Amino acid sequence: MLDVAIPLEQTTDVIVTPSIVECGEKIVSISHLSEKIKVYPYYYHHGYEGALPDCFLREGAAALLLKAAEQLPAGYSFVVLDGWRSFKLQTSIYERFKQELMKKGWTEGIELEEELTKFVALPSEDPMRPSPHLTGGAVDLTISGPDGWIEMGTSFDDFTSKAMTRFYEDDADLDEQGEAIRKNRRWLYHLLTGVGFTNYHKEWWHFDYGNPPWAKKKQQTAIYQGIIALSA
Repeated sequence: MLDVAIPLEQTTDVIVTPSIVECGEKIVSISHLSEKIKVYPYYYHHGYEGALPDCFLREGAAALLLKAAEQLPAGYSFVVLDGWRSFKLQTSIYERFKQELMKKGWTEGIELEEELTKFVALPSEDPMRPSPHLTGGAVDLTISGPDGWIEMGTSFDDFTSKAMTRFYEDDADLDEQGEAIRKNRRWLYHLLTGVGFTNYHKEWWHFDYGNPPWAKKKQQTAIYQGIIALSA
């Protein structure tokens, strides 16, 4: 396990949309890719409209995920929670989170929209301005060990500051549990970034490859545009 600090990334609120030159890679199921990669389609199991009982990625992203999985020791595997996400599912997630915020006292307006998009990308049906998961280049995942999913400090889709990838990096007085969580997050982060993914700094579970968020961080051209529907 690589126990090296997660670096502080330069982030900006300026919206920059990298250009996309679609490479033509197919979307593939990853449920039978490797014994080291399990799938738990989170949104399907939790009844979200448009969710599918499998997880899908672009061929290149799937190959990198497999490369990272091969570095896991015996008894450990990735658990993929989500990959390619349809517009219908993205809208369902967005609307559910919106309703949760409104129940907490938020009201319709710019501030609500800004809070929403910190954690859930705005649904888009434009292939050239896609939400990250619409491209098939975004993956949400964790690690499972002999005793189940390892401790990461929050559940998946925890929309609080504790979900930020580096949340445990800046605390000098961590207890034993906190140190274990920090170590686990570092492990996942370095496994995925080590093979070419980038991480969304507000979500320890979210990694990108080939899509606009990845291209922006890598200062490259994106190779994955949005995929509106899976091929038969």
